[in-house]
Amino acid sequence: MHDVLHPVRGEIAGVWERMSRFYRIRAGYISDFAHLEKYAEKYICPALVLYSARISGKVTGGVISLAMVFQFIHQAAMVHRNINEDGQSRDSGPTDPRDGCQYPVLVGDYLYGRFFTTLCEADIIKYLGPLSEIICMINEGSIMRIKSQDGGMVNPATRREIIRLESGEFMAGCCRLAGDAVGAGAEQQQRLYNFGHAIGMAMGMARGEWHEHAGAYFSEALACLETLSPGKDRDNLRSLVTYLKGMSADSIKMVC
Repeated sequence: MHDVLHPVRGEIAGVWERMSRFYRIRAGYISDFAHLEKYAEKYICPALVLYSARISGKVTGGVISLAMVFQFIHQAAMVHRNINEDGQSRDSGPTDPRDGCQYPVLVGDYLYGRFFTTLCEADIIKYLGPLSEIICMINEGSIMRIKSQDGGMVNPATRREIIRLESGEFMAGCCRLAGDAVGAGAEQQQRLYNFGHAIGMAMGMARGEWHEHAGAYFSEALACLETLSPGKDRDNLRSLVTYLKGMSADSIKMVC
């Protein structure tokens, strides 16, 4: 993973350095209250933002802030998705606050709040609308997923829609808004959206029970790359997709 991310390693380090100042609150570190370590050292969202910006222009402070925003949203969604609802029902409650409901819910909400303050600090509030819509889609997909778990078997169309809402649109947004941030035109933004959507669908399927169907979307992502301008940044994205395509489902769960 580090080899395919080498061209943006310094920029990703900058993203995490700036994010880390928000992880300490008056009550302690937020990792004391949610299992944030499961998602803290993940690189895919920032890498997609950074590479998409580089293929369309150059990385600016606004792009770094946008990468932070998408990572905050990703972490918040993952914390909420993995809350142990059953742990809170025990009379004594969980011994580790991270295994309960209340603290992880609050941590997830805190991270969502940090996405908004980062937009304000970076003066990129214009992205509030599309980012809020992405968050709504993530939560809509999560509602569908939880409801389907209660109902037993899920038909293929519903499962595909859940993955689109929870993952496809999110990664499409990473790529499209990064292009917008560096002045890419509407056609280029659509190409970046198509690429991000394909990689998001692939990753969503690879993380779940549809791992065998992920390959077609990885291939679609590679095809979408061919519509973008040739150069080292497109080559870097191709290397990243090829690397992810070759990973196992368990390994993919560890990187995004």
